[in-house]
Amino acid sequence: GTDITKQAADIVLVDDNFTTIVAAVEEGRRIFDNILKFILYLLSCNSAEIFLFLFAAFINLDFPFTTIMILWANIIADIPPALSLGLDPPERNIMNRPPRNPKSGVLTRSTTLVLVLQALFMAVVTFAVFTAAVLTPFGNIVLQNKQGTSPDLYVPSIFHQGNPEANANKNQSPHIAGARSLAFGVLTVLQLNQAFLSRSIHLSVFKTGLRANKWMVGCVLFSFVCYIIGVYVPKLNAWLELVPIGWHAWLVILGAVILQVVFSELLKLTLRKIERKKADREEHDAASA
Repeated sequence: GTDITKQAADIVLVDDNFTTIVAAVEEGRRIFDNILKFILYLLSCNSAEIFLFLFAAFINLDFPFTTIMILWANIIADIPPALSLGLDPPERNIMNRPPRNPKSGVLTRSTTLVLVLQALFMAVVTFAVFTAAVLTPFGNIVLQNKQGTSPDLYVPSIFHQGNPEANANKNQSPHIAGARSLAFGVLTVLQLNQAFLSRSIHLSVFKTGLRANKWMVGCVLFSFVCYIIGVYVPKLNAWLELVPIGWHAWLVILGAVILQVVFSELLKLTLRKIERKKADREEHDAASA
């Protein structure tokens, strides 16, 4: 009778200790959360690149990145942080949540909205920086040193007038290589920072912390070092069609990261309020019934 019961059952408890059951439920929720974080991170980063190119194509602007830049960004800024999200520890309130509807998919309306808004933010900020660098002399100012870089990188933008090399020397017109390198730095660092922000859909990054997932810290540092090498190592940066950027560019990148954190915190605060109102409404309806 026991064997027949086991074959007919959907799940068999080998250990009927309640503590074991609680631990199993917690582990299951952690796995599901990490799958969701992995999906949200990769889709938001890749969607940001898609939106960025759509913006440029819509106004007939130079593409912010070349093909090799996109490949390098996907290798260093997407894969290592995404893998580390799969090893993220459980969130603090993971066992305080109500059971998830088994019929609902991995992506819900709220998580899809978060994904799109995060992708749009990274795309809009990067596109704004790139456009400003293309339309103003800032595209040339951000260059650390123009000596030793490939002449092929100094190509005219559609906004350049006359000789782009001469205009760049006089700071009269921006430099497309500088604008692309600045935009590449902004989006790459935003994507790396997005990994920390993706550790929870609702909780603040100041509550989840930065050091709880040591794998993520190591992966983000590795990706950032790869980015630095790709920008500042001669010949390699020429192959990647990047040029060294100066301290002006790093100030812009820092400002973009601060804006991203503020935007993410406001978004999560709004989601927490919506979820709280939804829970209160459901509790009120249950009490009324």
